[in-house]
Amino acid sequence: MNSMRSISKLVHRCLLPAALLLAGAAATGQTAPPLAWELASQFKYRVENVLVNATVPGSWNVKVVFSVSNPVTGEIWDIKNALPFQTTGASLTLDIGWDPAADITNTGSANTALTPVVGTALGVAAGAPLQLRNLQNATGANLCMSTAECPGVPELYNRFWVQRTITPVGFVTAPKSGRLGIEGRPVCNGLLGCPSGPPYANIPVRSEVADFSLLATATPTSALIANPRRQIVDFDTKCKTCHNGTRLDRLGQPIPRLSLHGGNRNENLGLCVMCHTPNQTDVPYRLTTADARTSAAETPLDMKTMIHAIHAGGFREKPFVVIGFNSSINDFSAVRMPGELRNCTACHVDHGRKGSFELPLSAAALGTTLKTGSVYAVPAGGTRSIDVNPANDLKITPTAATCSGCHDKAEARSHMIRSGGASFGTLQQNIGVTVKERCASCHGPGKDKDVRKKHEIRSTSTASAGSTTDPRKTERRGDDHDADDD
Repeated sequence: MNSMRSISKLVHRCLLPAALLLAGAAATGQTAPPLAWELASQFKYRVENVLVNATVPGSWNVKVVFSVSNPVTGEIWDIKNALPFQTTGASLTLDIGWDPAADITNTGSANTALTPVVGTALGVAAGAPLQLRNLQNATGANLCMSTAECPGVPELYNRFWVQRTITPVGFVTAPKSGRLGIEGRPVCNGLLGCPSGPPYANIPVRSEVADFSLLATATPTSALIANPRRQIVDFDTKCKTCHNGTRLDRLGQPIPRLSLHGGNRNENLGLCVMCHTPNQTDVPYRLTTADARTSAAETPLDMKTMIHAIHAGGFREKPFVVIGFNSSINDFSAVRMPGELRNCTACHVDHGRKGSFELPLSAAALGTTLKTGSVYAVPAGGTRSIDVNPANDLKITPTAATCSGCHDKAEARSHMIRSGGASFGTLQQNIGVTVKERCASCHGPGKDKDVRKKHEIRSTSTASAGSTTDPRKTERRGDDHDADDD
């Protein structure tokens, strides 16, 4: 029990508040049930088919056929009757998001007119995916009864389907594809090895994602497509080197496996980017409280900014603070990268020495929202106005948004602006048109100050995530950039 408390504390300190924290017990003051990782191998979420029908121009009827299998026994779970899904505390959710070409944006999910959402309720986000919750309940998903109802599946036994109409709004370009995510947690009841309850332990099943095409015509067989986005990191071979539950941090405590939002979203970064989009900030739970941080400037939750800032807690000059669920204050200043912070290949893929961390970034990469223009500095119960139109957002240009996650000193920002052509407050419509980053001219592959040279990356084999190089040498705040970089 003591070790479980330590892991729970470490999760909160290192990565639990890393995400929006729009759901989960960690920020409510309640004690979250333990996580039964040892039983997660008995569950696998599966998107079996997706059918898309554009019956009205600009809107798509998305039908998803899914199942939950048991890889250990080869059986398919009956989510409508099995105890792990029918016991209080269990959850099962389908997320539906979309993008214009590269970055997921979910533009229009709040409302298609993109008008401000005015009200007293907290939790309104600019571009959250649509959610179908409680699929395991009687009024949730439907049991497949025929191949006409659920085409393209190997058999109907314990297959289920749900359906939702989406109306994506174009941002920069028209939406071309969508992404589905299955998330949730069965509870440890009715299985061998489960501790007595209630409360029952949560089982952090790995989340699942699948991509589908938004076509102008119906897809009678399947709309499933391969992931159209390039791979940036590799969770299984890189991130999990640290996040495996056994590797120790600098305080001698185990670094937890990746389980966020109350054990619902687990070990799949493809799901994380469905919410942590370029247009997303922590405005959903910002308001005026006794702590001035809750009503301070918005914090970007775009994955490329947030994930660097969290791991660079000991390197950054300014604390990276996210206001999360129930207006909780999540300060990442105490986080320390267990390996070399400067080693991009600890997380990034680097096939044939062409790393996903190298410049230039994709021309389709969007800027990161710094300010939505929302009105949120009001006391609890007051009326807030949340701006959900990303065209109004003040943004950081893409390369600067990535690099400033770690390099946040004023001198570094000045260098990015004066030498790199970056902006920390422009509109998306200006990026690449009147505001053009030129960082790659000095920091691109083969250049005098390319990222590999500046970060002293030797190779993927000699600069691994498990490097034992003294980490203090890689977290010096004075190492933002050389004085002659300008």
